[in-house]
Amino acid sequence: MYKWLFSLFLGIVSSTLALPVFSAGACGPPPGVNLDYLDPRNGGRLEVVERVHFTDDVRSLRSGSTGYLAQDIEFVLNVFPNHHAGLDAMSRLVNREGTSQPRSARWPIECRFHWARLRNANDGMVSLIEGVHYHRLGNRAEARTHLKRAAELSPENPEVRYNVGLLLFRYGEHDAAYGHAKEAYAMGYPLPGLRNMLERAGYSLDD
Repeated sequence: MYKWLFSLFLGIVSSTLALPVFSAGACGPPPGVNLDYLDPRNGGRLEVVERVHFTDDVRSLRSGSTGYLAQDIEFVLNVFPNHHAGLDAMSRLVNREGTSQPRSARWPIECRFHWARLRNANDGMVSLIEGVHYHRLGNRAEARTHLKRAAELSPENPEVRYNVGLLLFRYGEHDAAYGHAKEAYAMGYPLPGLRNMLERAGYSLDD
């Protein structure tokens, strides 16, 4: 069920990156093949793309597979704009390099999120990753906007509910985090981190 557990909040170091004002019109149409990551009919193409361009070294930002690191991530996103792990990898690279358009990338990350939403407007994971991205940059207001949308789009996705709850807990919004945690664990989410944090704060999920 859990193809890719985020563990999004481990080791996050928020930066003070100053991002330019974003205009979707500056992005133009999506580049590449533009397939939906969530469509099971694209599974064969996904396997090939990930095997060649999204190796463990690329996913962990150690090195590129066929060229520069950003180029391999962009290849994945050109084929699957809403590729969850690819979007998160680009976000982490942006945070590491301190620029919205990392070295050898052709487009800023804002365009990547824009194209991901165009590809599948109902993909709540994209909104979650965008919320985490702005959390990494220290922009809580923007992060909350996307987290709220993620929960609205994917109320039945335990991974979304867990990670939204985890971030809201970090923002001191314990009651809201508790609500998301209750839903996530009722749906069988396996990671205990949010449960443990809430219990230490006096919230029991066994009630």
